[in-house]
Amino acid sequence: MVIIKLKKLLYEKGISQSELAKATGIRPSTICDLYNQNAAFVKLENVYKICKVLNCKIDELFEIRIE
Repeated sequence: MVIIKLKKLLYEKGISQSELAKATGIRPSTICDLYNQNAAFVKLENVYKICKVLNCKIDELFEIRIE
C-alpha cells in the first residue's frame, strides 16, 4: 500500500492546497486527490513539482507499507 503524506506536509509547512496548486501549476483537483489519498496514479513531473515547492524528498511525500 502506498500512503500519500501530502496532508501532513502541507500542515507542517503552513501551505494550503490552493497555494500549492498555484505554486506548482498542478490542477487543484489533482492536489485535492493527492491530499485525500484518492489518486489512482501520479505523474512523476507532479511529484517533482510538489517536492520542489515543499522542499522535501520523495520519501517525505510517500510511504510504502507492505502488508
